[in-house]
Amino acid sequence: MVRRDCLGWLAGAMAAGASAGFQRESFAQAADAPGRDAPGRDAPARGAPARGASARGAPPIGASVELPSVRLLDGRELPASHWKGKVVVIELWATWCPFCARQNPHLDRLHRAHRDRGLEVIALSIDSDPEVARRYVSERGYSFHAAMFDERWQAAIGRPKGLPIVWVVGRDSKLARLEIGELFAEDIDDFSKLL
Repeated sequence: MVRRDCLGWLAGAMAAGASAGFQRESFAQAADAPGRDAPGRDAPARGAPARGASARGAPPIGASVELPSVRLLDGRELPASHWKGKVVVIELWATWCPFCARQNPHLDRLHRAHRDRGLEVIALSIDSDPEVARRYVSERGYSFHAAMFDERWQAAIGRPKGLPIVWVVGRDSKLARLEIGELFAEDIDDFSKLL
């Protein structure tokens, strides 16, 4: 799978001396750099670190994950028990991330299609202003849960480098997947197989 992530691309562009005038091809070239996922590669083995050198700081695949309670951007609160027995897709994102902007509609479709079957999406923003993140989600009509990334979430799921990042926790509360960089529709659709 080809992945694109904001921080990885930015670091590469800065190292190459690129300025604000980048082209779309730059994203594909950065995504094909060594260390990126190759097409046809299987998910990491249970207990193995997640794919990609940037996966440090995250629990290993197969580890138990205790998801915390959360105050959503709309003011509602969900207790930690809300996540029990569900497949939970967690996205780390930002309003300024172009890869997140392309990925979010796919996550919203996944949430809408499967929330009644026990799959939910929560998008955790790293923006400095919660109001900016709330307005962004509201203006786009996203139905998935949205909140701010905080110390409790970092303690539960870690904070690898890159953006966007997606963790998938299975019904058994174990980390099933960790994906760093932009996911495409077919990648996100695969998460429903965990139901």
